Amino acid sequence: MASIDFLRLIGISGTNKVMTGELSRLARRAVQGIRVPTPKKQGLGALVYPFDTQLAEVAVSYHRTCSRVLWDLFESSARRLEPLYEELASDIANDDRGWLWDGASLSIRARNVQSFAAGERQIVGTVKNALIDGAAKRGISLRVDAHEADIEIAVRIHDGVLSVSVDLAGGAMHKRGYRVEAGDAPLRENLAAVLLMLSRYDSRSDVLIDPMAGSGTIAIEAVLMARAESLWSEERQPDYLRLPAFERATLQTEPLFGDARPVVLASDIDARAMEFMRINAERAGVIDDLCIVHADLRDLSPRVIARNLGDRLPEGHKGLILSNPPYGERLQGGELDLYDDMGQWCESFPGYRAAFLMANLEFEEILGGTPRIRKPLSNGSLRAYFCLYEL
Repeated sequence: MASIDFLRLIGISGTNKVMTGELSRLARRAVQGIRVPTPKKQGLGALVYPFDTQLAEVAVSYHRTCSRVLWDLFESSARRLEPLYEELASDIANDDRGWLWDGASLSIRARNVQSFAAGERQIVGTVKNALIDGAAKRGISLRVDAHEADIEIAVRIHDGVLSVSVDLAGGAMHKRGYRVEAGDAPLRENLAAVLLMLSRYDSRSDVLIDPMAGSGTIAIEAVLMARAESLWSEERQPDYLRLPAFERATLQTEPLFGDARPVVLASDIDARAMEFMRINAERAGVIDDLCIVHADLRDLSPRVIARNLGDRLPEGHKGLILSNPPYGERLQGGELDLYDDMGQWCESFPGYRAAFLMANLEFEEILGGTPRIRKPLSNGSLRAYFCLYEL
């Protein structure tokens, strides 16, 4: 076991470049004079930076495309429980970094540890014992609380090395807290943010249209990302604020680009989904920033869109259509007709860009044309592709 000191961002496979670009943009705005180093990329969905409290604060507070932000503390090449325990307990006994305190409670989760010569529960138990026993040698008492812990410990194996980290947010960051209602197969919030980045959405010049918005995740994330709104509030706070290393930190709730004025129209044919969208947009604080239209895609012509947007529609604007088309059970087998109609509908928006997350590979063939970008992405356990077209 060895002490390490890294900031790790974990996201969806294939999004390293997107996550890097977003963090650089946010950090330059949030911290005057900060130099964001080039991260080491581990696999297709993880970035590793030298640990810096300011950069960590920015990542946890504002980064929308990642799913977790970790402070990597220790790593080991041990492949058996006994040496893992001995190394970790010894290192913790000699570690004075500000990530624990007397009386703190812990929860421990292990992921991607299949290559270790023991089961997940045994690894969790060994790490727990090492943390508690090593801290006790420093006169620090720790306890386990699986449900309301002060510190969440993440254990994972990457490149053959087992790492022990503190989860600075205290959980999955795609759970923003605003989505209390969702329809069938809802899109994860951080995946929606990835789609916006891949589409090169620019709120200063793009009018964004989601014609099959469902519960509104893409539209809501578009507004929040344009303004770089905080992921947190006074009622919902990240775990890092409890850590002694961040004792001078204050909760970041102010938007970094508060003067942004995104123009977003979200529509769906399903009245129930529209109600969910309104509830979620209200909770996210963006209900006044969205133009919500209950309409069939086929009736959503450029003229109808212009009439609904009214004076929100900037002169000389560009346009971006971005959507996660329904598939499978969500359409009960009727998707091919819809995809054909979508292709014809897109033709009525010359000069726009159109981007889709496609779970049904027949969509691309029916839509026609050659995408400017075609990128594999995971939508949960489902294999999908992101495609961007110039119309």
